Parts: sequence; structure tokens; C-alpha cells
Amino acid sequence: MLVTVVDENNVVVPAAQVTLTEAGGPALSRGETDHAGRRLFRDLHYGNYELRVAKEGFYEVIEKEVRVGETERAEVTLNHQREFSESVNVIYSPPAIDPAKTTSSKELTSSEIINLPYTVSRDIRYALPLLPGVLQDGGGQLHVNGSSTREIVDQLDGFNITDSGTGAFNMRVSVDAVRSINVESSRYPAEDGKGAGGLISLTTGMGDDRYRYSGTDFLPSVQSRRGIHLNTWTPRVTFSGPLRRGKAWFLLAPEGEYDVDIFRELPRGADQNSALRFGNLAKAQVNWRPSQILTGSFLTNWFDSPHARLSRFDPLETTVDLRDSAYLLAVKNQSFFPSGMLLEVGFGASQFHIHEQPRGNQTYVITPDATRGNFFESSARRAGRHQFIASLALPPLRGLGRHDVKLGTDLDQVSTDDSFSRNPFEILREDGTLARRASFTGDGAFTKDNFEAAAYVEDRWSLSDRLLIEPGVRFERDEVTRHPVLSPRLASSYMLTRGGETKLTWGVGVYYDASTLEFITRPRTGQRIDLFYDSAGQNPIGAPVITSFSVDERNVKEPRFVNWSVSVERRLPSSIYFQAEFIEKRERDGWTYVNQGPTNTGQPSGLFVFENARRDRYHSVEITARRRFKGGHILFGAYTRSAARSNAVLNFTLENPLFSRQVGGPLPWDAPNRFQSWGWMPLDWMPRMKAFDFAYSLDWRDGFPFFLVNQEQELVAPPGARRFPTYFALNLFLERRFLFLGQQWALRAGFNNITNRHNPTSVDNNVDSPRFLTFGSLEGRALTGRIRLLGRK
Repeated sequence: MLVTVVDENNVVVPAAQVTLTEAGGPALSRGETDHAGRRLFRDLHYGNYELRVAKEGFYEVIEKEVRVGETERAEVTLNHQREFSESVNVIYSPPAIDPAKTTSSKELTSSEIINLPYTVSRDIRYALPLLPGVLQDGGGQLHVNGSSTREIVDQLDGFNITDSGTGAFNMRVSVDAVRSINVESSRYPAEDGKGAGGLISLTTGMGDDRYRYSGTDFLPSVQSRRGIHLNTWTPRVTFSGPLRRGKAWFLLAPEGEYDVDIFRELPRGADQNSALRFGNLAKAQVNWRPSQILTGSFLTNWFDSPHARLSRFDPLETTVDLRDSAYLLAVKNQSFFPSGMLLEVGFGASQFHIHEQPRGNQTYVITPDATRGNFFESSARRAGRHQFIASLALPPLRGLGRHDVKLGTDLDQVSTDDSFSRNPFEILREDGTLARRASFTGDGAFTKDNFEAAAYVEDRWSLSDRLLIEPGVRFERDEVTRHPVLSPRLASSYMLTRGGETKLTWGVGVYYDASTLEFITRPRTGQRIDLFYDSAGQNPIGAPVITSFSVDERNVKEPRFVNWSVSVERRLPSSIYFQAEFIEKRERDGWTYVNQGPTNTGQPSGLFVFENARRDRYHSVEITARRRFKGGHILFGAYTRSAARSNAVLNFTLENPLFSRQVGGPLPWDAPNRFQSWGWMPLDWMPRMKAFDFAYSLDWRDGFPFFLVNQEQELVAPPGARRFPTYFALNLFLERRFLFLGQQWALRAGFNNITNRHNPTSVDNNVDSPRFLTFGSLEGRALTGRIRLLGRK
């Protein structure tokens, strides 16, 4: 008997758990669907069976009467779980240990993204630190299991949205449009690459045959800092439905944002920065044939902040007018063949524009405790990516078990176009005397292209219902390194108990990083000339020091990581799911710039040479437990013990006046100890609160490390010599859903950081400053509310 599983838009659902039970008996046969959403059951007795199909993120389907012998095929439609369901008879798919999952991954579903509290609920990047192993730095960028941001691949619906110039995660999408977030950090297959740090994959929704709409935060909030001011206004809307019922559907998800940040440490009238942002995701799907599905999407971002980088250490005059925009255009076609073969072909084009303009032409001055004047650099950057992807999933093959073979290719044309204009700047000592004057040479304008090609083949080899082996290999080459490389990978899972209560998973693989264009083009940004002065600040000392970067592109190698891990999952009493996992990553041939050392005159050297000398290493032990309740409510807890270190921690750039040899130590996002917990649940046990849901999130970790400099901007203590204070954030909220004017509404109120912990993200690290070790960008307790329109009852 052949069982085919599709979703409400007739898209196949792979890895769905299918169980056949003979009438009046125990489960007779179980398995998972293949890449084409099919599962074939052989050698069944004639008779009446119960068919059960489940997968997390979907409503479970149970068909009581499936007559084997009278029917050869059964097609089951799984509907995605929605935050607000019109039917009271839906059955949530219960959590289970997936025997076919070998990847070390963590997932947030749409209900968790919407219902769990986090500091910036309008930005999907701030939801990701809810997952163990994911940390966020002060700039909002993400780090997965010790990796830098540029070592991570960011995807939206299967297309790469990583900034092709810097490797940063800069693309934004409405949180209301995201169906799930999946973060893979180890044991991910050959299909996923090129990124040694991991994969962040966002999957967005699609309309169905019913018109649906929702709205969030369409009323602005206020703040009482130095009077009553507008704080944040972040309206979001989603609208979806059929273009032609049963054939074509659409989704629209526009969003806006207006923020006002006020810094009490700055004087009145010069203490505010505003930001304006707009974005929209438009998607459509057309099933133009029963076996052909075409999907297209267009994502746009636009952002403007007239006083970006404002802080207690950087007053209004030193800020820049920041404007950036981005877009993604993507098209994908899926073709299904009667044999069970599935062909996917897609094309995506993305573009990033970033422009920074100082507020004037006054000389920029760096003092031990602050800055003044106008920032010295204006810049404009355009980065783009054209991506072609194709994959072919073959019909299951038989031979010592079942083989689900998949092969594919990924071709990327990436580019960056940069221009810089710089004015001189000065560095003063604490007594006000001039320590250094810097000026710049070179036009600072250039263009760099790169073509990346990859091909892969992987096999999901099911030796039995309990043992799965997943070998794969990936071939990669680009025009920067010009050296073809192979990435062999192997993972396996074994159910230690027949009932599926305990699973052992392990894997090892070789992973290569993408070539970051910003890093390799640093020599083209120009040169800096530093002139040092005596203690009186009147007379130059020695010859000028020229800071420059050099790369011999003929000898550049791709950074290579060996990543291995092992985990144990166990279902405990009361449906508590426990997991313990160990992960280790080791890098060789990493990219870094090395200072060639002091000159014969005793002055610092400004010659920074590119070397494949970086060695990163990361290991962690992670323990998690979760309990999901009926109706989708959940409780989760995790503890992680980790270490993220490198022999090359410092990032030298032309804009950074730091002079030092390259040094090792903990990476800037190292957090050896971390405990997390979050969840939401109904308050049914309180008679007066039955209509309310309670939601919380808690995050405790060691503070990030930082290094120390003196008033000449020389390194005086290595990274890790000091750390930020221990981070602690507890967010508590109550939400009530109610019916008003025939519409379903949800009203939420509560506190972010209810303990009023400061949790700083910046620090005065200058040992000669009178404000040495003064922390900035402080958080505080915030009373926030949210109102959402969920749709018609």
C-alpha cells in the first residue's frame, strides 16, 4: 500500500511519521515518508486498518477505516498548525523522538515565535537566542555554537540571504510570516553548506483556500524617559488566501517600525536617535499542473536612522546618517514524477545597499573616555548574489535496506562594490595633549566578484526501522581560493529501545567556509598614515607609520573545520523529552591578518599580512528538557557548558586605530555557562484567571569577554582579561484572547527584564580613562503591551 502525504497546498511532506494499525491490534507497521512524501508498506494482510500520520508543526490526521486489499493508495493532507484555528476538533501532533533525524538542530515553530516573550519581538533575529547554542552580540548579529557570524549560512525558504559582502545576517522578514526557524549546528548533511558554523533556515507560510488576515501592534507605545515620548510603533499585517481555489494562493506580510531611543547619560536636546523601517514579503504559489508547483516571492527591506551609533560614549555630533535597503527575488519549481522522483529547480537574486554619511566635516577626536567631532568616514556599499539551485531526489532504492538518494548543485555569483571617503582624525591623551594624528590615502573604491560552485550527493540508508546511516559528500570550488575541496560527512542514528523511547545519534564531517569578500578586499580600502607625538603633543616622534593590508590571492585557502558530535535522547515519564549532546569543532587554515611586528625604530608596525593561520576551537556539553502540553503549550529548559577560543581574536581594519600583534584567547561571544528556560501555559488552575495564558523567558549566562587598551590605543591586556557582568533577563507576560465585533483578539501585557538588570553591551575599556570600566547601552525594566487581531471567529 502506498501512502502519500501532502500539505494544504499539495506540497509533499517528507519525514512525516506514518503508522498502520490493524483493527483491534497493536501498531503493525510504521515508517517515515521519503523526499517525495511517499511511504510504501509491503506484505500487509487484507483487512481494516487505522492510519495515523503525524509531524511536528502539523495537525495529526487519523483515518479509522483504511481497507487494505480494496485500495492500493491513500493520500493524506496534513494541515500546518496555526496560532488561531477555526476548528475545535484539530489534533496536535504529539512530540516524539524522530528516528530519522540525524542532524543536530533546534527549531522554533510559529506558535513559539509569536507566544514567547523576547526583548525585540518585531525582529526575528532576537527570537533565535531562545535556542541553546545561539548567542547574540551587541550589534544584533548571531553566533551558533561558537561560530562567527560570517561562518553561518542564512536561508529564507531555501535561498541564501547572507550579506554576500560581509557575511552578516542583515535581511529582515516579518515575524508573523515565519512558519518555523531551524538552526543546524552539527551533523548537517552534504546538501547544507557552505558554512562551518551552521545553518539558520527560515520557512515562511502560504495562504490556503480561506481568506485570512491578522494585525499586530497597530497602536504605538510611549516611554517616560525625560518626559513623555513616543517609544516604538511596529505595525504588522498579514493577509493570505486563494488566487484560485485549489490551484493558486498568495501571502502578503507588510511591516513597519518607528523607534525613538533616549540616552539619559547625554545632555537634553542631544540624547535621541530615531529609526524608521519598512519591509514586505509577497509570495504566491501556483499548482499549474498536478505534478508541477511554482512558487515565487519578493522580499523588500528599507531602513533609515539619522543618528546611528549614538551612545553614552559617542555623542550626537559623532553619529552617522545610516540608510540601507535590501531585496530578495526568488522563484522555485517542483516537479513530481510517477516513479516517486522529485526535481526542484530555483533561482534567487538578492541585493544589499548600505550608505553611511557623517553629520559634518569637523575633525573626529578620540579621547580616553569619549569621542567628539564628526565621524571621519563616509561609505557606500552594494553587495549582490545570484543563486541557482537544483536537486533531484531519486525513488527509494532497495539493497541491504532502503536508500533515499538525493543529489544537487548550488551555483552562486556574488559581488561587492564599495567606496570610502575619509577625513583625518586625532587621538588625545587624558591630559588633552595630542598623541596621534591619522590621515588616509588611496581612493577606497573597488569592485570584487566571486563565483561559487558546489555539487553534492547524499544517501539516507535505512538498514532497519531502528538504524539509519546518512553518508554524503560535497564538492566545492570558488574563484577566490581556486582550489576544489571535498567535504565528506557521515551521521547515524540508532533507536536503543524498540518502543522508540531512547535514541543515540552521532556524526562527523568536514565543513568549509564561504569566502567573505569584505575580508579578502581589505587591502583595496586604502592606507592610513599615523604620526605619533611627544608627551607635550607638539613634536612628532619618528617617521610616520603606514597601515596597510596585503593579500597574496594566489595562495589563499578555504577555512576548514572538522565537526563531530554525539547525542542521546530519552523520553521520560510524563512525556518529558530529555537530550544530552556533546559538540566539538576544530578549524585550520582560518583567515586572519597578522601584524608583522615592531620596526627597527621601536615604533609599531602597520603592515598587516593575510595568513591562513587562524585556529578556532569550540566544544560544548548541552542538556535540555522539554514538555509539550495539549493545545501546543510548552515548558523548556537547557544548560550549556562551552568554550569558544581562537589563536587570532583581534580583527584589524583601517578604521580601527588599534596597534598590536595578533593574540589568542576567548572569542568575543564566549559564554562558558548558560542556563535558559521558557514556556507558556494556561492558568486554568486559577479560577479568576482561566481566560489567561502565562508566558515567560529566562536567560542567564556569563558575560562576554573584552580587551583593554591605553590612551595611545595600544593593547595592554589580552581578550578575556575582563568580562561584562553576568547577563540575566527574565521576561513575564499575561495574555488574554477575547471576541469583539465578531473578531478574535489577543491582548498581552507584561515586563521585559522585570528584575531591572542593566545587561550592558558597551564599555569604556581604556585604562587611562577617568571612566575606565564604565558600562553603556544599558537595559532596564520595560512595561510593554501588545494587541493582535487574529481574524474572524
